[in-house]
Amino acid sequence: MHWVDKQEDFDRAAADGKCVAFEAHGTAMLGFPDGAGQEPILRIEAQNLSAKQLYFLKYELYQTSTFNEIKHLHAEEPLEIVMDPRRMRELAQRLSELDIKNQIVNDL
Repeated sequence: MHWVDKQEDFDRAAADGKCVAFEAHGTAMLGFPDGAGQEPILRIEAQNLSAKQLYFLKYELYQTSTFNEIKHLHAEEPLEIVMDPRRMRELAQRLSELDIKNQIVNDL
């Protein structure tokens, strides 16, 4: 997310396809400029996880979290990750192999 307050900054962000936040008529706005594509998101669905699945997620994504924190998070709400598209596809494949429900979403 990039805050812009000048037209030239907005134009540069739009050209780079970045998500922007700006003020319009006294109201804070955020989103992608018209014509700018959005990065894909890897969404790991809310679900109850086995010990093996929790261990994988801790190793892969949550180096500083406890198993109980991960278990609680994934029983309550989905997690969304933005990363390099190639790495995202590889991670999605590993998650699927472990029966961890996930999907790659191209837009919100």
